[in-house]
Amino acid sequence: MDSTRHFSPLTWLRNSFLAGVALVLPFVVTVWVIWLVVSFVDNNVIPLIPAQFQPLAESIPGTGVIIALVALTLVGALAANLIGRWLVGAADRFIANLPFVRSIYGGAKQVFKQVAAPERTSFKQAVLVEFPRPGAWAIGFITTEDTAEVAGGMGEALVAVYVPQAPIPTSGFLLYLPKSTLHPLKITPEEALKRVISLGLIREEDAAGGAK
Repeated sequence: MDSTRHFSPLTWLRNSFLAGVALVLPFVVTVWVIWLVVSFVDNNVIPLIPAQFQPLAESIPGTGVIIALVALTLVGALAANLIGRWLVGAADRFIANLPFVRSIYGGAKQVFKQVAAPERTSFKQAVLVEFPRPGAWAIGFITTEDTAEVAGGMGEALVAVYVPQAPIPTSGFLLYLPKSTLHPLKITPEEALKRVISLGLIREEDAAGGAK
């Protein structure tokens, strides 16, 4: 058998094009998403500043983002003192009396409070969960083992497991399962999350290369 590989211009062009797409597209998507976020914040923040400064702010992309970051930092600093805590408490009590709004506010407050303290919210362990039916396995993340308030009367200790939906892991399912039914993964939660986002296409060497 002739092992000599014949050069094909069309094959070379196709492979080169696909390699270029694989290298350039992630940068393009990243820049595009950042630009969308910056434009959204600018369009909503700049109209709030005095009219005489708006033309200058509009001529510098990202001005709205900087203003928003400074404002949020100041609000956080003010909320740490006595007067700030009193104002936040008064606002909480006011919203607690609004039947529909308090549910939305309470949920949003819990989510963003957890985001502000990532050391308390990082996934403890990546596991395989038999979900949504027997014989089918999904990647899940143990979020907490302290579930007595929710599942204390079940007779068996349960753990909270978040099963994200691919490729957007911010939506998913919260399950309470016996720990004995879970299969721990040898990879870290960060690496497991990469596999969810990539629809399972990422390989171990890809994850290792991206960490360098």
